[in-house]
Amino acid sequence: MEDIKRRDFLKYAGGTIGALVVGNGMPWISQNEVYAAVRVQSIDLEMTDAMKNMATWTSVSNPTAQCYHWIYKDATNTVRPDCPGPVIFCTEGDLITVKLANKLDEDHNFFIQGVVNSGPIAPGAVRTIRFKAPRGGSYLYHDNLNAPVNRVMGLHGALISMPRAPRPGHKFTPYSRPSLGVQKLFDDFGSSTHFPGLAWEQGDPNPATFTPAFRQYIWLLHQPSSRLFAEAGNAAPGTGARVPATFIEAFTNDPFQPDSALAGGNRKPDYFTISGQSGHFSHNNPFLCPNLRVGEPCILRLMNAGLQTHSMHIHANHQFITYDSFKGGVQENPVWVDVYTLSPLRVVDYVNPYMRPPDIPNRGGIGPMHVNIPAIGGFADDPRPTAAGATWPPTEELNLILPATAGLAAGLTVQLSPMCYPMHDHTENSQVAQGGNYNMGMISGMNITGDRNAPGGVSNFPNLPAEGGPEFSPNTVSGLVRPDGPEPA
Repeated sequence: MEDIKRRDFLKYAGGTIGALVVGNGMPWISQNEVYAAVRVQSIDLEMTDAMKNMATWTSVSNPTAQCYHWIYKDATNTVRPDCPGPVIFCTEGDLITVKLANKLDEDHNFFIQGVVNSGPIAPGAVRTIRFKAPRGGSYLYHDNLNAPVNRVMGLHGALISMPRAPRPGHKFTPYSRPSLGVQKLFDDFGSSTHFPGLAWEQGDPNPATFTPAFRQYIWLLHQPSSRLFAEAGNAAPGTGARVPATFIEAFTNDPFQPDSALAGGNRKPDYFTISGQSGHFSHNNPFLCPNLRVGEPCILRLMNAGLQTHSMHIHANHQFITYDSFKGGVQENPVWVDVYTLSPLRVVDYVNPYMRPPDIPNRGGIGPMHVNIPAIGGFADDPRPTAAGATWPPTEELNLILPATAGLAAGLTVQLSPMCYPMHDHTENSQVAQGGNYNMGMISGMNITGDRNAPGGVSNFPNLPAEGGPEFSPNTVSGLVRPDGPEPA
């Protein structure tokens, strides 16, 4: 790897998602701390290379935790360089200007299926392209030359186009032309007995109960291979691992060999990332893992930029599939799924209803059955009583302090809050990093931090902290502090 040119070293940190916002629309995005959003009138990108810290915050001296990439970099350094490239937010119909400089040693491009193709840009060349923002929806931008090598080496990112206005007489959806079924789902949020709370477009500015409008998260899936990427980086254009057939064969079919630093071993992927992060940094990062209350629905925009197929499974809530790029785009009728397959280049939108987990026992049994039954004096899904309160909110669990009273004086207590549910990929090999660290791969989750429909109003978990227990702060999630200032070095 000594021959690889290192223009940047990408520090692996659990910060916000860098986003470039084109135009003057979308005022709500400045209220959403998920995105470090910067408004620009044009976008200036470099296609360059970099070494990236992969598995820990402090692994600069550990070569087994670094991986060579090709990246789209914000040339103004307004957004921190990373793989994937900066998220681009735009409003349908806006004119987008992108300046592209190729600082690599062969032709590269900027491509969005059905939207724009810059054409090949030679090494050292600069090209400016202009195109109109497409219909509201989720899009993967990438380099489609020498496919799939250039894309998988790291030249990819997400473009999110927002509709300019909702359909007359209806609520906002993420789409300019929603089907009747998708429109009905979004109309029901915040209005129906089944989905009480807020509509997707609604936020809450009250600091005590704050939530942003248009809640959305981007999960861009990728599978870096440290050995294969290094081999491709050292190869001359059109030779060795830069040849697509050679690259694909090594990526998919290399036989197992013992792992010894970067010498030996196979060239299959050894990292599995969500928007550039994995393990603790994708599972406990509030900028990737939603932290919302029941009644605050959100969208998860999933894109697969790699070569492996994944099946993303979220506990607590099933997901509504409202968009699938391999099935015609916006779906006629949203399907409520437990797990869904994401093959390479596929773009899928999950709509997470953030309903109360339906497996919590209630007076009607189990399941979301919001039906008024006078015989039981309330609704079928009213929580069942317990010795410490009720099955919802689950105060027995939320107010539990570990260790017990004996540990209070020593300050070693941990309160079980909020309600944390994992997301894992049913393609189990993607749960590892460096070939053996389970739970260090493609994982995230959803956390329930309260209930917007509690009897006394909006609740934050825990409602009544046990004596001596720390109250849950919205600025901490599973021990990871949301950075208010510069991101960690």
